[in-house]
Amino acid sequence: PFQVVYSLYQHEYLGTLLSAHVLEVMPSGDLSLGHQGLYPDNIEQFAAGVDETDKALVKLLASIIPKYIIKKYGKGSRNVLEFFTKKYTGELKKMVEKHVQRQMAKALPLLRDRKLFIMGKDEYPAFKRVEVLDEKASILFHVYRNEDGTVYFPTIKLGNDPIRLEKQRDEDGLLMPCLEPAWMLVDNQLFTFKIDIEGKKLLPFVKKAKANPFRRAKIEVPQNREAEYYQKFVSQLVERYKIHSKGFEIEEVKAKPEFVLAVKEKDNDYVSFEPEVVYDRFRFPINGGSRYKAILENQQTPEPFKFFKIKRDEGAEAEIRSLIAGLKPTPQQMDGWFLRREEGLAWLASNGTTLEKGGIQVEQTGELPQINLEEPEVVLETSEEGDWFDIRAVVKIGAFEIPFIRFRNHILRQKREYKLPDGSIVILPETWFSDYRHLLEVSETNPGEEQLRIRKYQLPLLNFPSKQKNQLTELVRNLKNGEGIPKLAPPEHFNAQLRNYQQEGYEWLCYMKDKGMGGILADEMGLGKTIQTLALLQREKELGTASASLVVLPTSLIHNWFNEAQKFCPQLKTFVYTGVSRLKNVEQFEGVDVVLSTYGIVRQDADLLRSYPFHYLILDESQTIKNPASKTARAIKSLVSRHRLSLTGTPIENTVMDMWSQMSFLNPGLLGNEAFFKKFYVLPIEKAKDPVKTAKLRRVVYPFILRRKKQKVEKDLPPRIEKLHYCGMTESQETHYSEVKNMYRDYLLELVSQGTYKRNKLNLLTGLQKLRQIAIHPKLVEPEKFTLEQSGKYLEVKRLLRQVIQRRSKVLIFSQFVKMLQLLKNDLEEEGIRFNYLDGATRDRQHQVDTFQENPDIRVFLISLKAGGVGLNLTAADYVFILDPWWNPAVENQAIDRSHRIGQKKTVFYYKFITDDTIEEKILHLQQRKAKLSDDIIQLEEDMYKSMSEQDLEELLR
Repeated sequence: PFQVVYSLYQHEYLGTLLSAHVLEVMPSGDLSLGHQGLYPDNIEQFAAGVDETDKALVKLLASIIPKYIIKKYGKGSRNVLEFFTKKYTGELKKMVEKHVQRQMAKALPLLRDRKLFIMGKDEYPAFKRVEVLDEKASILFHVYRNEDGTVYFPTIKLGNDPIRLEKQRDEDGLLMPCLEPAWMLVDNQLFTFKIDIEGKKLLPFVKKAKANPFRRAKIEVPQNREAEYYQKFVSQLVERYKIHSKGFEIEEVKAKPEFVLAVKEKDNDYVSFEPEVVYDRFRFPINGGSRYKAILENQQTPEPFKFFKIKRDEGAEAEIRSLIAGLKPTPQQMDGWFLRREEGLAWLASNGTTLEKGGIQVEQTGELPQINLEEPEVVLETSEEGDWFDIRAVVKIGAFEIPFIRFRNHILRQKREYKLPDGSIVILPETWFSDYRHLLEVSETNPGEEQLRIRKYQLPLLNFPSKQKNQLTELVRNLKNGEGIPKLAPPEHFNAQLRNYQQEGYEWLCYMKDKGMGGILADEMGLGKTIQTLALLQREKELGTASASLVVLPTSLIHNWFNEAQKFCPQLKTFVYTGVSRLKNVEQFEGVDVVLSTYGIVRQDADLLRSYPFHYLILDESQTIKNPASKTARAIKSLVSRHRLSLTGTPIENTVMDMWSQMSFLNPGLLGNEAFFKKFYVLPIEKAKDPVKTAKLRRVVYPFILRRKKQKVEKDLPPRIEKLHYCGMTESQETHYSEVKNMYRDYLLELVSQGTYKRNKLNLLTGLQKLRQIAIHPKLVEPEKFTLEQSGKYLEVKRLLRQVIQRRSKVLIFSQFVKMLQLLKNDLEEEGIRFNYLDGATRDRQHQVDTFQENPDIRVFLISLKAGGVGLNLTAADYVFILDPWWNPAVENQAIDRSHRIGQKKTVFYYKFITDDTIEEKILHLQQRKAKLSDDIIQLEEDMYKSMSEQDLEELLR
């Protein structure tokens, strides 16, 4: 039997500390002289005799032992003496003392039902017993002023019994083990106080009591130091504690608080903000503190000192502090802050109204200009004229109404101070410079008019608050949200059945055309951008369009476009304008509906082609013009057309500038000129990662981009056929599996019977992993002991693999065990079967993918789960082999999706190989039976391990 005890001891540098120990209990019931320190790393050895409180204490005390202090604060020190004699000074010492006091303050309240001792000089931890009192002490400070000066001392009581500090003879009989809050050890009794009192206020009396036993410990202040003493020290006592006073007056003040934010100019470059509270005629900073404020009015001796003790309205002050804290640029100290002049005035303008509504009077003093705190309100009126909108915006600031256009230069020049007719200053809202800068950069004005003009496709730039319900707001909402796009029937002579998402794309293309706006159809590759565009062109023909439309595309797509036009739109007269011997005459476009040409041809023949007014100018793979300075981009943009459209799966291929190049083709002026766009968007987004600019650009261009992902249209894929393929084990494999399974099963039963299952769970999980590997191939566990043919699953995989190769199909083989892939790799190499291989160490990933996709002679792709489970397009494969089941079925689905994705035309056959009567089969049953292992809950394989119970493990090992 043993006893846990706690011991107070003195450290030469750290002061009074507390430590935990274990002592053996003798047959007599006494504690033995032998003892052992108790720490977090050995407490489990004594689990039978410790509780949660002991664990918490031991953890706390481990953080104040000198060894820990040196490790945390020593900055590389290893020698204890060197640390305390050379480094333990200044700020480092203050930091350590604060840490020790914080930990002692947490530990001491936990000792009330523990055995506490004072440590002997021989370091015996149970030298002298200490009683930890539940009762807390009261304290009264006495401050007496007479003709010679001031005398100051405390009286301490436990109940009705006074505590006389000066009667303690034993140096260990009077200690202060904690200062914040104060704890005292007197007559082997440890106690704290009814009020949180700073120990530093009592420490001088403890030192005097030790130095002069039997003489009352008191502080004497001579008359010539009284003013300073009363101002700095007595005022704190008056504010925080109960005192008995003589020779000076304390008058209580009760009044309702008023709040002021004093705004002052400092050195022309800065503005200071000082939150203050006013009670009656007394004004002071609204910082934290006690519930009373003591103000010393008369500080001249020998006249009587007089304190005004102001009872603070803590609730009202807390509300004001909270209000200010929520508005401050940075949540620093509450007693004032500085900002640069422009930033400070802007903050005041943004928050002045809120402050005044919250009951805080803003007081502007000094040389500052008078700030008009009225919030500017923009009132918007619009009128439509053809493809243009006229915008009449008026800004209301209090009694003033000013045309918005007069703020144009201020916004373009980033100048926030605007002088009003009465000479006061209004600070333009910061949001204006983000919301309206782009609009003012691209809008136009008529001479002599105070209004702006924009094109319809520039409507997303309008970010004015408006309650008007008119054509403008409806159009803006439709553009932003995709709402209000009319339903349309496919063209009458369009020979194809559009899928649902393609029908929506066709309707969007028609809407954009009807509104006179260019757009980007940015569906992911393989979703049918060509067929949606052909439906649009067929509609235009049926509506009676006379001019030809020009489609510009890479050379490799010419034949595909021509064939699909003939197939789906046989009435469209399609003309291919390419080739060295092409006739360079636009008259041949008469009577043609669609002209197909390449980027290279357009670049060469730009002078000729710009003489023809095309109906539509359509760019396929439009990222080709991402460089606005290229000859190709300049040639494309010089062509004349009534409508424009871009098709691309990668609208932003390299940089945000790609978007400007495409939009300047589709909707000239939407994104401003190139210099503005780089400064306002590209640099903030790419260099500074500015989320505001990113969101604004997204808001501006979003209405002109339609993008769908493959996941949305997965239902359009061909079917996949799944098969669980059970495999028997070879005799040697089965024998080895049984031996390992029985060993771990017996181990599990032993742990359960001893109650130590949780402590040794990791060993069991290692066993499960080993069983999974043996079920696949015993060579994964013991490579030298077994041959390739000693795995039933391996033989089945090879048998089916030969059939796949013979029928000239392609197969993806996944395993989470790279060792298994290596076995197959070596075997295929010996047989001369060509394959691709990808695991975490593979560097030429794309080459491996491309050769598998394109080379008909390569039939096999070996892939590890983590390296190739996602992100690969392997539609050339129509078979997928999963060699080992995973706890998370979603991972298997990700692997299958490498082949079963958009672009796949063939049925995908998915084989999941399961070794009969092994942990693999039981994993499947466990997944099916327990809801916590469902696809929606399991995220990682490791989570499955952690969630296993004793019953789960027993079933897996049965």
